[in-house]
Amino acid sequence: MKISEFGGEDALVRLIGEKFAAFPGGELILSVGDDAALIDIGEDLLVVTTDLLVENTHFRLDINEPYLIGWKSAAVNISDVAAMGGRPTYSFVSIGLPDVDIEVAEQIYEGLADANAAFGSAIAGGDTVASQEGIVLNVVQLGLVERGLAVQRTGAKVGDAIVVTNTLGDSLAGLQLLLKLGLVEARRASSHCVEKHLKPEPRVAEARAAATTGKVHAMMDLSDGLAVDLPRLCAASGVGARIWAEALPLSSDIHIAAARLDADPVTLAAAGGEDYELLITCAPENTRVVIDAICSRGSSASVIGETTSDLGVRFIRDGVETEFPKGWEHF
Repeated sequence: MKISEFGGEDALVRLIGEKFAAFPGGELILSVGDDAALIDIGEDLLVVTTDLLVENTHFRLDINEPYLIGWKSAAVNISDVAAMGGRPTYSFVSIGLPDVDIEVAEQIYEGLADANAAFGSAIAGGDTVASQEGIVLNVVQLGLVERGLAVQRTGAKVGDAIVVTNTLGDSLAGLQLLLKLGLVEARRASSHCVEKHLKPEPRVAEARAAATTGKVHAMMDLSDGLAVDLPRLCAASGVGARIWAEALPLSSDIHIAAARLDADPVTLAAAGGEDYELLITCAPENTRVVIDAICSRGSSASVIGETTSDLGVRFIRDGVETEFPKGWEHF
């Protein structure tokens, strides 16, 4: 049976977690199934995450730049640390490279180093190997979170407000512009959407601010898109969700991009992956506190729905329950 027939990425992760991963116990507080693992090291918890980026799956050199490939490889891992309420500390970078010009390798590492520095981390080691099949980048990111401050996917409660930071769908719009128009013309069409796709900004300060309110029940980052990540959070917490399409925060640029793409901006926002915004649940009476904390760090936040006792995720548009747009799946 192929992975796609078995149930795709989520089913594969469940299999690994159930059969091969260490179960929490002793120093291991949290294992497979969240944005990162948590390990008890004394006063703080160690946050550990890893992510793999593969040429022609996650990036293409004809519509990307080596520096931005490095930046994104670091940023997506730092985003996972942020989603746990942690602060990034050190990263370990392993890279597989064809025999490219040395300037390409140097520019990738400049992007990695700059992203680390921008969010309080630093490269502390890694590995380099030759690759016959394009560039492969793997980052192991470490972070720290104070005891009692870590936020997991499992804490959502029935009746919680569902909150997201900033706007959704810009990255997918940027990707589709790049694929349709190429790098130069896509940037002319919407530099904002293209930049959101090529140079994401992990919401470290916003996540820390939200977590320190003590009012957040569950949190994760939107790496694969609302349509994929919200069901993951709901499944982890044993709740369902109702999302109001009209409440999804849209940028002015996504409307510009959608017009060029002949696409629906709401569908882009619901299905779009790689936004790396935060998905948060909290009690309705605490939404103002959480949103104000996020806004104090320079971002905006919006309530887009609520958790429910009925399992499953429902998408309400113009008062009618409709099928949730399909998000990114690896298999």
